[in-house]
Amino acid sequence: MWSLRFLSSLGIPLGLAAAAYGLPSTADACGGTFCDGGNPNMPVDQTGEVILFASDGDFIEAHVQIDYDGGDAEQFAWLVPVPEVPEIEVGSWRLVQAALDGTVPVYGFQNNFVCDGETGGIGFIQDPDGGGVSGEGEVGPTVVAQDVVGAFEFAILQGGSSDTVNTWLLDNGYATDDEAPEILDTYIAEGSVFVAFRLRHGAEVEDIHPVVIRYQGTEPCIPLRLTRVAAQEDMDIRALFLGDTRVVPTNYRHVRLNRVRLDWVQRGANYQDLVSMAVDTPGADGRAFVTEYAGTSDMIDTSVLATDTYVSGVFVDMAPVNVVTTLQNQGLASCTTEGCEYQHELVPSLLHEFLPVPAGVAEADFYSCLSCYAMLIDQEAWDGDAFAAAYDERIVAPLVHGQELLDLWPYVTRLYTRISPHEMITDPMFAEVEGLDDVASRHGASREIDCCGDIMRLPGGREVTLVDSFTWPTWSSEMPWAERVEEFPPAGGPPITLVDETANIDAQLAAWNAKGPCGEEGGTEGGVDTTAGDDGSDGGVSTTSPSGQTSGLGSEGSSGPGQSDGGGDSGCACTTSSESGSTPWLLALFGLGLGALRRRRN
Repeated sequence: MWSLRFLSSLGIPLGLAAAAYGLPSTADACGGTFCDGGNPNMPVDQTGEVILFASDGDFIEAHVQIDYDGGDAEQFAWLVPVPEVPEIEVGSWRLVQAALDGTVPVYGFQNNFVCDGETGGIGFIQDPDGGGVSGEGEVGPTVVAQDVVGAFEFAILQGGSSDTVNTWLLDNGYATDDEAPEILDTYIAEGSVFVAFRLRHGAEVEDIHPVVIRYQGTEPCIPLRLTRVAAQEDMDIRALFLGDTRVVPTNYRHVRLNRVRLDWVQRGANYQDLVSMAVDTPGADGRAFVTEYAGTSDMIDTSVLATDTYVSGVFVDMAPVNVVTTLQNQGLASCTTEGCEYQHELVPSLLHEFLPVPAGVAEADFYSCLSCYAMLIDQEAWDGDAFAAAYDERIVAPLVHGQELLDLWPYVTRLYTRISPHEMITDPMFAEVEGLDDVASRHGASREIDCCGDIMRLPGGREVTLVDSFTWPTWSSEMPWAERVEEFPPAGGPPITLVDETANIDAQLAAWNAKGPCGEEGGTEGGVDTTAGDDGSDGGVSTTSPSGQTSGLGSEGSSGPGQSDGGGDSGCACTTSSESGSTPWLLALFGLGLGALRRRRN
């Protein structure tokens, strides 16, 4: 039976390059229980590709969002393979933003002062010359449907061959890629249909928005074979799943990180490198996922989905000169003499379509003062009824849909991997498995500041002697990156352990600690090299602190996000400091709606 074969940006954007980065959001509350003054907690960097799935066993639905960086709206095109003819509608960027916000992994620590023994563009293709094969004499694809959705035109293509699909794309103004046909043949042989998207005439690059793809299916799957056409090395992929219980990869391995390798002093600054090396470890072989969160979907803030102030009917008989002022009154725009900022990502697409900027006028000037250019407003483009309908379609309905989705599904799983093109030989598939432990997203250690030196006590009880108060050890190649490599049986049940490095990690750590100033041997000479190693670069982390998350700390295998993942009682603390700090944080996006699932449950 067909599984989901679709790319969240996982598909081929045909034309210039694209990426799936979302709009930033900020938050001021530190949250949690391990914020030290001046040392904010650090959620891991969330740039990269994100896709969110949901399935009730009969239907799969996904929101797909891309952010095109080519600059030319006429060159933008995007091809998505799906198993059956789908339904297409506008999606919600805010839904995925909220899902990422609520599940982002965060690493931090408390300071405990101890003294004298007293007691924290996937699959994107650039091909300005087009290319492709004529396909003369071959049967072309059937155009099952052609329609518009939000700022996009789309066509659903079924049948044919890679050559005739390629020819159809070229004939209809879509750029293609020379490497695509061979890969397209694979999906065509498996029965895929293709949805080709492009921006509507007059739409701008900034009007690109999420779309919902909904169709019958049973197993979520990411078609990485197609992604490898233009993928970069160590490409980030996050998959989120809404459902009743935890989701695991069924044909990729599952990795538990060696958190001794994580730089806790810098609050996980090398997290991406750790994941990259862990999924490449023998046994995982570059095709594995890490669970970043598994637990209640109540962690997702639904306030961003509220639609109380969004009233479309007022636009029906409105004079166009009053549109932006009304959007401001409804909380969707904020304008000054220097221009407008929009509180919803799809407001610009509405304005561009129904109130296009006159030639020779700057967009910022026009929308910030429509009355100043009243005589230049395109009266033929303005249609109050159509504007109200588009307002409901693009802004109100997706937010309502997102709220219904979160009301329906009590559980969310977040998986992450870094993968390179040569490893994209199999499409990862996923399934729900009952009876597995929750995995918390917040992790707290404890730095023991002792007279003889500093020690970091990690969740689970391991202790790491620091090089100094501000430097994490640089381990030799003998220290594993992954603690365990597992696989889940296709029939369900607990994971099977393929590789277990626990004893090796403990031995390496004991040898390091023994060489430290508080160890049995004292001093660090002759111990692990602290100046060179194979940790790689910092890995990059957004400057952040979590947005209002107040759950306790947790670790994989804990009883949930409210359980402690702290270092525990230090046993000999003189005094304890735990002041709260805060700093903004940056998030990426992606989301999913669930109309078909909702209809089946009602």
